[in-house]
Amino acid sequence: MALEEMAVHFSKFNMIGGLCWKHLNVIDPVLHMYDSAVRNAHKIHNQEVHLGKEVTIIGVACFGKEELYSVLVAPTCKTEDAADMEVILAHAIECWDATGADTRVGPVWSFTTDGDTTCHAAGHRLFLKHPLSINSPLYAILSDMPWLNTFTGDSKVTLDFNFKHIFKHK
Repeated sequence: MALEEMAVHFSKFNMIGGLCWKHLNVIDPVLHMYDSAVRNAHKIHNQEVHLGKEVTIIGVACFGKEELYSVLVAPTCKTEDAADMEVILAHAIECWDATGADTRVGPVWSFTTDGDTTCHAAGHRLFLKHPLSINSPLYAILSDMPWLNTFTGDSKVTLDFNFKHIFKHK
């Protein structure tokens, strides 16, 4: 999703927002004093830290439900590679489990990405690691379906792609 490229001030937290997540470690986004605001402005001006051009969103939906809940919204300058995206996707799942959402709501079963090739590559690395075990109850059903992906990631998370992006590329 495209963003208007600009830094914003979150007065409740006295922090700068709208900066790309990959380069945010270059500054302290908390505005402690006037000098810190000036330093941050110089780093933005000198492009040591970038304004977000687009936003990476990770949402959670439960099977059979219509609602989608955003769990991560991160501005990006679009310079991340598959390794960076792997970190983001893996961290999202780790946080899901660490907060207890896996027991209260349910475990992550599937991860779906859009048409972005960086997300595709990260998804392949994370979620196409292990063939579905022949002891799995699903194996008997799925193994007779030709061309069906039966590989999973750790914790048996599967990879899927948003169908509208698949059809758009044909």
